Amino acid sequence: MAGYEGQEYAVKEKKRRKFPVFWCLYLLFVAAMLVFWLCVADYVKRGLVRYEENQPDRKIEEIMDRLRETGLEGYLTVEEDISRFETPEVYSREFHERVDGAILFCTSARDQQSTSAPRYELYANGDLVGYINLKEVSSQPLLVFLTLSQWDLDTVEIIPPTASESVQVTVPEAYLVRINGQQADQRERSGNPETSEEFEYVASYVEVPKLVTYEADGLLERPVVTVYDQNGAPVSCQEEYEDGRLRVFVSQMQETEMPQELREMALKNAERYTNFFSADLPGCKSSVKPIQDMFPEDSYYLDLAETYRREDMWMYSAHSAPEFQNEKVEEYIRYSEELFSCEVSFDKIMYLTRVGSTRTDTTHSRFYYGLLDGEWKILDIKTLLEEEQEE
Repeated sequence: MAGYEGQEYAVKEKKRRKFPVFWCLYLLFVAAMLVFWLCVADYVKRGLVRYEENQPDRKIEEIMDRLRETGLEGYLTVEEDISRFETPEVYSREFHERVDGAILFCTSARDQQSTSAPRYELYANGDLVGYINLKEVSSQPLLVFLTLSQWDLDTVEIIPPTASESVQVTVPEAYLVRINGQQADQRERSGNPETSEEFEYVASYVEVPKLVTYEADGLLERPVVTVYDQNGAPVSCQEEYEDGRLRVFVSQMQETEMPQELREMALKNAERYTNFFSADLPGCKSSVKPIQDMFPEDSYYLDLAETYRREDMWMYSAHSAPEFQNEKVEEYIRYSEELFSCEVSFDKIMYLTRVGSTRTDTTHSRFYYGLLDGEWKILDIKTLLEEEQEE
C-alpha cells in the first residue's frame, strides 16, 4: 500500500471478536426449562402429598382417634327381634364390658367391594366388633390424571354381642313360669303336655296334673327362672346348666298343710294295709274284704293282696298284736280337688311267739288318693324305702 506522503505504513488488520449469541440463548433456554421442570416437580410433589394425605387410610386414623375418645357404645343398635325376656340395656352393658379399656384398631375389610366406599373392620383386643364405612364428601381433579377426594365417616356398624344362651323349663301345667321377670306363655310352649310317670297308674281313675315345657332361645345372659304354684307361692326348682343351656325342673307340686281328717285317714289306712299282710285283720285269711273299701273295685292292689292271701300269708310267723311307733304323715300335696298324695311312715313292732324274738317292719311310702263317687280311695302306693337305702 502506498504510504502517505511517500511513506508506507504497514496496516495491521485486527480481527473482530463475535459475541456468542447462540450459546447465550441456549443457556437461557436450558435454565428456563430447568426452572420450569423444577416448578412442575414441586407442583407434582405437593399434589401427591395432598393426594396421599387425603387417602382413606389417613382419614381412618383420625376417625379412630375420635372413636377412642368418644367410645363405641353410642353406635350399638339392637335389633327389634331380640328375645322378649331381655332388654336392649343388657346388650349395651355386655358390649361395654367387651370394649371398655380395650385396644381399638382397624384394617381394610376383607370383603371390600368398592374403592368409592371404603370399608374397614373394627377390632377390640383382637376381636371383631364392627365395621367402619367412609363416604366421599367432595372431589376435584388433581394433576390431570388424579382426583383429590375428601373423606368422612359415614356409618359405624357394631356387631351386637352373640345371644347364645337358652333355657328349658319343665313344670306342672298349673304352674306359672317367669324368665327374667317376664311370664312365659303359649309362645314358649314346646310340644304337648305330658303325663308324669308318677301318675301313670293314677291317670286311669282321675285327671292328673300334666307336665309342660317352656323353651326360650337367643338369650344373651344366663336367665333367672322363677316358678310359682297354682296358689302363687314360689316353688323350689332343680337346675342343670351345660354349654349355655339352662334346664329347670319341677317334678312335683308343692307341699301344703294337710287337713287333720285326711291325716288320720291316711295313717289308719296305711296301718290297716300292713296289718292285712301280717294277717292281723279279722277275715283277712278268707278274702280281701277287710281292705276292699280302701281301693277302687278293679285296683291292682286288691289283686296283689288276693294273690298274697292265697299263696304266702300262711307263712307269716305267729306273733303278738302289732304295736306302731314313730308314726308320721307328711309331704302332703294337693294336686286338685279330686287328687292328693302324702307320705306315711311308721315302725310296726311284733313279738314272734314261736321264736321268742321281736320283729320290726318299717313302712315309708307315698299314698295317692283319688275322690271316686264322693269317697277317698287309694289309687297308687310308691315305697320310698328303696330310695332311702340307695342313698
